[in-house]
Amino acid sequence: MTSTRRRGRALEAAILDAGWNQLIKGGYTSFTFEAIAEHAETGKSVIYRRWPDKEKLLLAVIKRQGFGAPSDIPDMGSLREDLLSLLRTANQRSERAAILLSTILSAYFSGEISLTPERLRTALLGDQSRALTEILRRAIDRGELSADDIPPRIVRLPTDLLRQEIIMNLNRVPDETIVDIVDTIFLPLVTGVRSQDTKNRKPGSTHTVCPLVHTPK
Repeated sequence: MTSTRRRGRALEAAILDAGWNQLIKGGYTSFTFEAIAEHAETGKSVIYRRWPDKEKLLLAVIKRQGFGAPSDIPDMGSLREDLLSLLRTANQRSERAAILLSTILSAYFSGEISLTPERLRTALLGDQSRALTEILRRAIDRGELSADDIPPRIVRLPTDLLRQEIIMNLNRVPDETIVDIVDTIFLPLVTGVRSQDTKNRKPGSTHTVCPLVHTPK
């Protein structure tokens, strides 16, 4: 095949777009240097010079599609609304990511790829630690939280729980689940107070609220 003469960003974009099309059409099995070179109308050696192995090329393809990009940090005026906004925005991007993650994980468990599930998850669904840290800092400035240090694992909890729901269901998370993550798990954990929405839930609600246990010091 005669390759189209392109250079720099135009060539890289053509290669990465061809790689994405291969993933969508045939999964990771079809994600080969030969097929991508053919569809990008370039040579395999051109691809190898930029990405020496399939895993590096895969991560570049995922990044070009906008997966894993940090969300804008919402500023809605309250901790609860900021958290809900952040999780809802992440959830909007989750459907394609979940399907692709399922395909790539199949390759991982069959030994075709060595990237860890954690790295794949972060590449596809992103790491919102910076956004969560900023949201909590603003809440402290507004007086909604005390200035006590919050352990990093707790800071990450809302997005960790959201990602777990996405991975387990391979679909978007229902909005009521997002509200549940915020109102019945995270806010009571960091404030020690249940939200008014949780207090007002009627008996027989499908949401189960466990009392916050305080360990004596």
